[in-house]
Amino acid sequence: MPVYPAKQHFAATAGHLGADSGVILVHGGVTLIHPDSDTEYEFHQNSNFYYLSGVAEPGFAAAYDISTRTAILFVPLVSADEAVWVGVPPSLDEYRATHGFDAAHYTKDIEAVVGALKPSVVYTLPENASACSAFSLAPVEKLRLAVHEARVYKDDCEIEIMRRANRISSAAHVTLMQEARVGMTETELRGRFVGQVLAQGCSYEAYGSIVAGGRNAAVLHYTKNNMKLDNANDVVLVDAGGTYGNYASDITRTWPVGPRLTDNAREIYAIVLDMQKTVIDACAPHKQWEDMHALAQRVAAEGLLRLGLLTGDLESILANDVVGYFMPHGIGHLIGIDTHDVGGYPPGTERINRPGLRYLRARREMLPRMVFTVEPGLYFVDAILAEAKATPAVAQHINFDIVKSYHSVGGVRIEDNIVITESGNDNLTSECPKEIIDIERMRSEANCD
Repeated sequence: MPVYPAKQHFAATAGHLGADSGVILVHGGVTLIHPDSDTEYEFHQNSNFYYLSGVAEPGFAAAYDISTRTAILFVPLVSADEAVWVGVPPSLDEYRATHGFDAAHYTKDIEAVVGALKPSVVYTLPENASACSAFSLAPVEKLRLAVHEARVYKDDCEIEIMRRANRISSAAHVTLMQEARVGMTETELRGRFVGQVLAQGCSYEAYGSIVAGGRNAAVLHYTKNNMKLDNANDVVLVDAGGTYGNYASDITRTWPVGPRLTDNAREIYAIVLDMQKTVIDACAPHKQWEDMHALAQRVAAEGLLRLGLLTGDLESILANDVVGYFMPHGIGHLIGIDTHDVGGYPPGTERINRPGLRYLRARREMLPRMVFTVEPGLYFVDAILAEAKATPAVAQHINFDIVKSYHSVGGVRIEDNIVITESGNDNLTSECPKEIIDIERMRSEANCD
């Protein structure tokens, strides 16, 4: 892996600050201990600190002199006693070179080193304010917002890391489709996925994996993952991704537990696939993300009308947000170091309080180097359908008897990760099959014995 572009990320952040002088000073996370024990929690670095430093280990800090464009890494000092347990660390110069900084010092010297720069102002993050209290601080929200905006745009290094994360995770999804058998458990499938992405170089799951069979697929963030998959007519929705080089992937595939989708599941799957392909084809610079959500809703409404689940005038269906009762989440979100990455709502941008739109995770213009997930879905959620039935403007457009016949499908979601380019987009998850003919071929081969 090439040297992480920490200095470029500091410079990009300074650009969003609009500052030509001062010092950016940030502290990373520290190791936490489980209460009443000596067992450490698994460490995940503060995402803003990682963006600025590329350091995944605990206890570090970093500074950037905006006027001289000098990046300084601060390293925790490991005593001889500690080295017995954790090993002898690299030297300061090795840390400096590995992470692409101009200088490196120990964290015990932060005040002396930064003080020698004589900064007129120090920019830090809200969670670092107390650690930086010896300096004259700018309002802490300024740096947080600047880092968030910088993180929205991925450079070549970040895109290649994310491409690798998606390649590894796509292969793990394919393995599940090829190897899952009727009678396995959701837990076993999750274990196989996690084991494969870790074996291929990922550090950990990007989020709690969702392996949802049958009606569990109607639970958007289902994480119990403990049901036996013993009904060949069920679908299983697998929403899982690995984190590679501290960047996330987020992929969802839905496929039959048995060799083939039932007729009802196939019909819903075909609509969702049409939604996703239509939106991906439309994603390009200078379009609004919320318009992509509206496009997915239109395709869904047309499909549900064809099947008879919806009835009436298409424009009235859309105006009354009827599709929001079948797709209660947004079309997708920004992704990067975090799965639900920062920057989706620029300052002053409000959420839209309407069904299906209130949970939209981004409202902004798509621009080159932004990375989004595209994850339409259709679900049969009892509580939401009951609400729809009690809302006359919505209920008039739903054929609840026909909807009931699709209840066992649970839900279908298909999710890819795309980079917005100068002329359109690049699908980072293109190696993960989603066409019905491909998933049924793999499932038929898996169940042939």
